Amino acid sequence: MSALLYSAPGENYLDHISRCKEKFDLIFPMFKTTISRILETSKSQEDLFDFFLKMILFHDLGKITRRWQERLSTGNRLPSHSTLGAAYLWKVLPEGIKEPISFAVAIHHTDRGLLGDNIEEPDVQAILDGIVDNNGNIIWHDEIKNLTEDYFPKNAYDLNVSSLKEMARGLRVWAKGCGLLEQHQRRLQVSLAHHILKLCDISAATERKEYQRKVDQDYYGGWLMVENIKNYVDAIRGRAKA
Repeated sequence: MSALLYSAPGENYLDHISRCKEKFDLIFPMFKTTISRILETSKSQEDLFDFFLKMILFHDLGKITRRWQERLSTGNRLPSHSTLGAAYLWKVLPEGIKEPISFAVAIHHTDRGLLGDNIEEPDVQAILDGIVDNNGNIIWHDEIKNLTEDYFPKNAYDLNVSSLKEMARGLRVWAKGCGLLEQHQRRLQVSLAHHILKLCDISAATERKEYQRKVDQDYYGGWLMVENIKNYVDAIRGRAKA
């Protein structure tokens, strides 16, 4: 049964995540060697594929809260959704992997000015946005009962304001609690994870109205970035078929 959940107006949540996964299957082989080198990890390619696939599958978990789904069709400001996916990945991924991936998910909508609260006080943000109950537990939409483990793992039910606070504190310590050279290395790790996520996320959402070109003068608008990403991923697909 397909859950009646949305990732954008007129776009089914499961459809979007499935399309993101299709893009990831194309993109990962292009980056797997770079991932091993930049993350300085001895993890196998199979493990790295699984870790980054989790980033793709769960980066939008925050969109399936009851408040986010209810507000989507109203035109009112949407709650921030990036931090819940980041907190979940912080919870389930191993050290050395969870930090850059969680950071990348937490900031994957920085173009909308959400970076500060997402890293500094996501727990407060969740309370103000009304996505938690009086006990601090996440209020998920009822339709999550129709999602499989691939899209909503049972341990995601355990996320709460403390999970958000722990994730944010951990990311701040990880990002700044080291020497300058290591800070630079960690920024490269985040940038790589963020790049892969944005390639998958945006190329999977190219038909959304928010990404469409409006007028000829809008040359430097968001549509141009989206068009470039789409062409890039299409080129990867073409090479894979060759």
